[in-house]
Amino acid sequence: MHFGFSTYFLTNETLEGVIDHILAAGVRVVELSYEPPHLFSMDDRLIEKLRGLKGRGVSFSMHGPFLEINLGSYLDEIRQVSRERVLAALKLSAKIGADPVVVHPGYSFFRKLKGYDRELQARFLEDLKVVAEEARKLGVRVALENVFMSYFYFQELTEFAAIREVVPGIGVTLDIGHAYISKRTAKQPEPEEAILDDVRRMGIENLFHVHLHNNDGTRDEHDFVKGSIDMAKVLHGLKELGYEGKVIIETLNIDRSGFPAVLEKLRTIMP
Repeated sequence: MHFGFSTYFLTNETLEGVIDHILAAGVRVVELSYEPPHLFSMDDRLIEKLRGLKGRGVSFSMHGPFLEINLGSYLDEIRQVSRERVLAALKLSAKIGADPVVVHPGYSFFRKLKGYDRELQARFLEDLKVVAEEARKLGVRVALENVFMSYFYFQELTEFAAIREVVPGIGVTLDIGHAYISKRTAKQPEPEEAILDDVRRMGIENLFHVHLHNNDGTRDEHDFVKGSIDMAKVLHGLKELGYEGKVIIETLNIDRSGFPAVLEKLRTIMP
């Protein structure tokens, strides 16, 4: 496994400054975020710097856009802009050599209207197929992230087989914090083991990426040092299943406590 940090939670500095601080902490894996404010500084000069860092052994992934967009939206204007923004993130990732690109599922606030909900879900899958096809052409992998809120079209890993049947070639970003909330909401007595069971059934070959953060099982807190998730159990379980990819820590703790506290916690849980 290769552990790294997301730049999305470190917005008090320029993107270049954030990356420098991550590298200074001894970490060689960085997840870029295709969202403001750092998005505005992803110009040709910075792209060249990132490509140079990659040539020196630094590894990048990309979190595609997720704010104010919705693949498959019932509003055609939003749907079009959403596709365009995700495709732009793919093209930028290809230039940098960032892999994979994390994509959030579409969502609907009309889930109770069953017929309409099926139509909107089909629109989401159509858009995801467009994204997956462009990613294939660019040589970039797409990893769909599980999001626990009930209005999203990918909440549980058990839903992935049906999605992949329609959109072949994509994989999953397992967000451990999101999955834990889902399992606690479902009253699972052993939520960590339930998460690992889902990965086993889904197939480890479909797990492209991992997001790691902690919470109390009720809110998406993006803590790391504190929380009720047995993160060590999940990480050791993923390693036993054969996962060897990136694990990106998404946490607000760095701004609050600094890198040393987060890295010390990581040392106690990593396999």
